[in-house]
Amino acid sequence: MRVGERYVARSIIGSTFDCAIEAETTVGGRAAIIPSVASRAWITGVHQHMLDPDDPWPEGYRLSDTWPKL
Repeated sequence: MRVGERYVARSIIGSTFDCAIEAETTVGGRAAIIPSVASRAWITGVHQHMLDPDDPWPEGYRLSDTWPKL
């Protein structure tokens, strides 16, 4: 896609997303774009994420962090 071109994505249930590249720019010395995306959405739920202050792995872990070394 180029600046000014539009793309309309249609789903199998009839919803659409209208997308476009509005402008080109740079971020951190790399080429980037300013996109636009328009559609409709409905709230389907409310979620709450909590972190226990005593959690020994507050940022998560990988199996290699806990798997026994052979």
